[in-house]
Amino acid sequence: MQRRKATLKLYPNAAQSARLEAWTRLHCELYNAALEERIDAWRKARKSISYNDQQNALPEIKAARPEFVELGSHALQQTLRRLDLAFQSFFRRVKARQTPGFPRFKAAKRFSGFAYPDPSGWKLMQHGGRGATLRLGSGDAAMSIRARGRHRFGADAKPNDITLTRRNGHWFVSVTLRVPDAACARERTADLRRGVDFGVNDWATFDDGQTIANPRWLRTELPKLAALQRQRARKKKGSVRYKRLSQCVARLHDRIGNLRRDFVHQETTRMVRQCAVLATEQLAPKNMSRSAKGTVEAPGRRVRQKAGLNREILSAAFGMAHQMLAYKAEEAGTRLHLSNTRQIKPSQRCSACWELVPKTLAERMHVCPHCGHAMPRDRNSALVVLIDAHNTPGTGVAARPKPLPRQRGKSRSVTRETPATTPCV
Repeated sequence: MQRRKATLKLYPNAAQSARLEAWTRLHCELYNAALEERIDAWRKARKSISYNDQQNALPEIKAARPEFVELGSHALQQTLRRLDLAFQSFFRRVKARQTPGFPRFKAAKRFSGFAYPDPSGWKLMQHGGRGATLRLGSGDAAMSIRARGRHRFGADAKPNDITLTRRNGHWFVSVTLRVPDAACARERTADLRRGVDFGVNDWATFDDGQTIANPRWLRTELPKLAALQRQRARKKKGSVRYKRLSQCVARLHDRIGNLRRDFVHQETTRMVRQCAVLATEQLAPKNMSRSAKGTVEAPGRRVRQKAGLNREILSAAFGMAHQMLAYKAEEAGTRLHLSNTRQIKPSQRCSACWELVPKTLAERMHVCPHCGHAMPRDRNSALVVLIDAHNTPGTGVAARPKPLPRQRGKSRSVTRETPATTPCV
């Protein structure tokens, strides 16, 4: 039994929307009150209050504030658990000597929503196709909200918990499903072995020379986004028109994000369906998109150019692609190999003789001075990670016929092993 998430869009009427907003404000009030209690207890008595202490006080809160009753005990407990998780993360970062980030009070308009941690207090009814109904509460106080969306796991998937979120004036419900292993499996249509290099010019380049164009979702919408932001800058902050334009900007960003997510889903699904072995390199988009500003003592160079490159790197969503490939490859029985970028250096290594050939980012052709091998840079990188997948011990893939020079110092890269279950073909 595995767990998967599916997100459905809710279509509440005016009364239901107002009620959801009121419930969210109450959850926000409980969160802030629990945070204040913890802070005051420590400041005044040096006493730490745990989640269990605050959970045990819920019956008294509901007796004094009857409006909390219809929210449900389990949903209220989940809000307190959310605060406790924030404190656990804070102490973990303190011990690791990272930036702590103490839990903060939240404004009602920025409180994203609330959750039901188990099947109590709600029911999701699918009506075939993409139609569904979400029922919250019980008895006469229950409300049924229309929903739209579906998942691919069939009737065997059982809802386990839900999270209701508010985004740009719209409501969504994220459902955690308990799915049998057989229902998670993806059908694979081919048994290809492919190396892929993700980039900015082309979103993906394969070892055989095929490419996937980069749609550049953000760059396409930049003129419209800039126009909206200029209009908003001329309005008085906090005015009705300022808020209206802020909503337009948020909706545009939401649209770009939806287009990006849909594209990455389609392309990663196509990859794992066609490949028995899929090799790529480990990427760290956070490090790749680091600012070039530098410090006052050592200011950076070409800061504006690096800022534009960072925007394109983040827009290409390499991190999202790797996350999707990880779980989809497991479902399809595809072996996903991630080469160690720092040690293998796919963009600097020759795929023919395995020698390092330093290149600047502007050089788009790989020309090896040692063996004369010439090839587009991205395709050469894809070949390097594919060779690394073939020669890394434990991958279960046929090795290269002849040993490679300098292969002795090559690091072992990460390989996600194929599940024990036989994939569907």
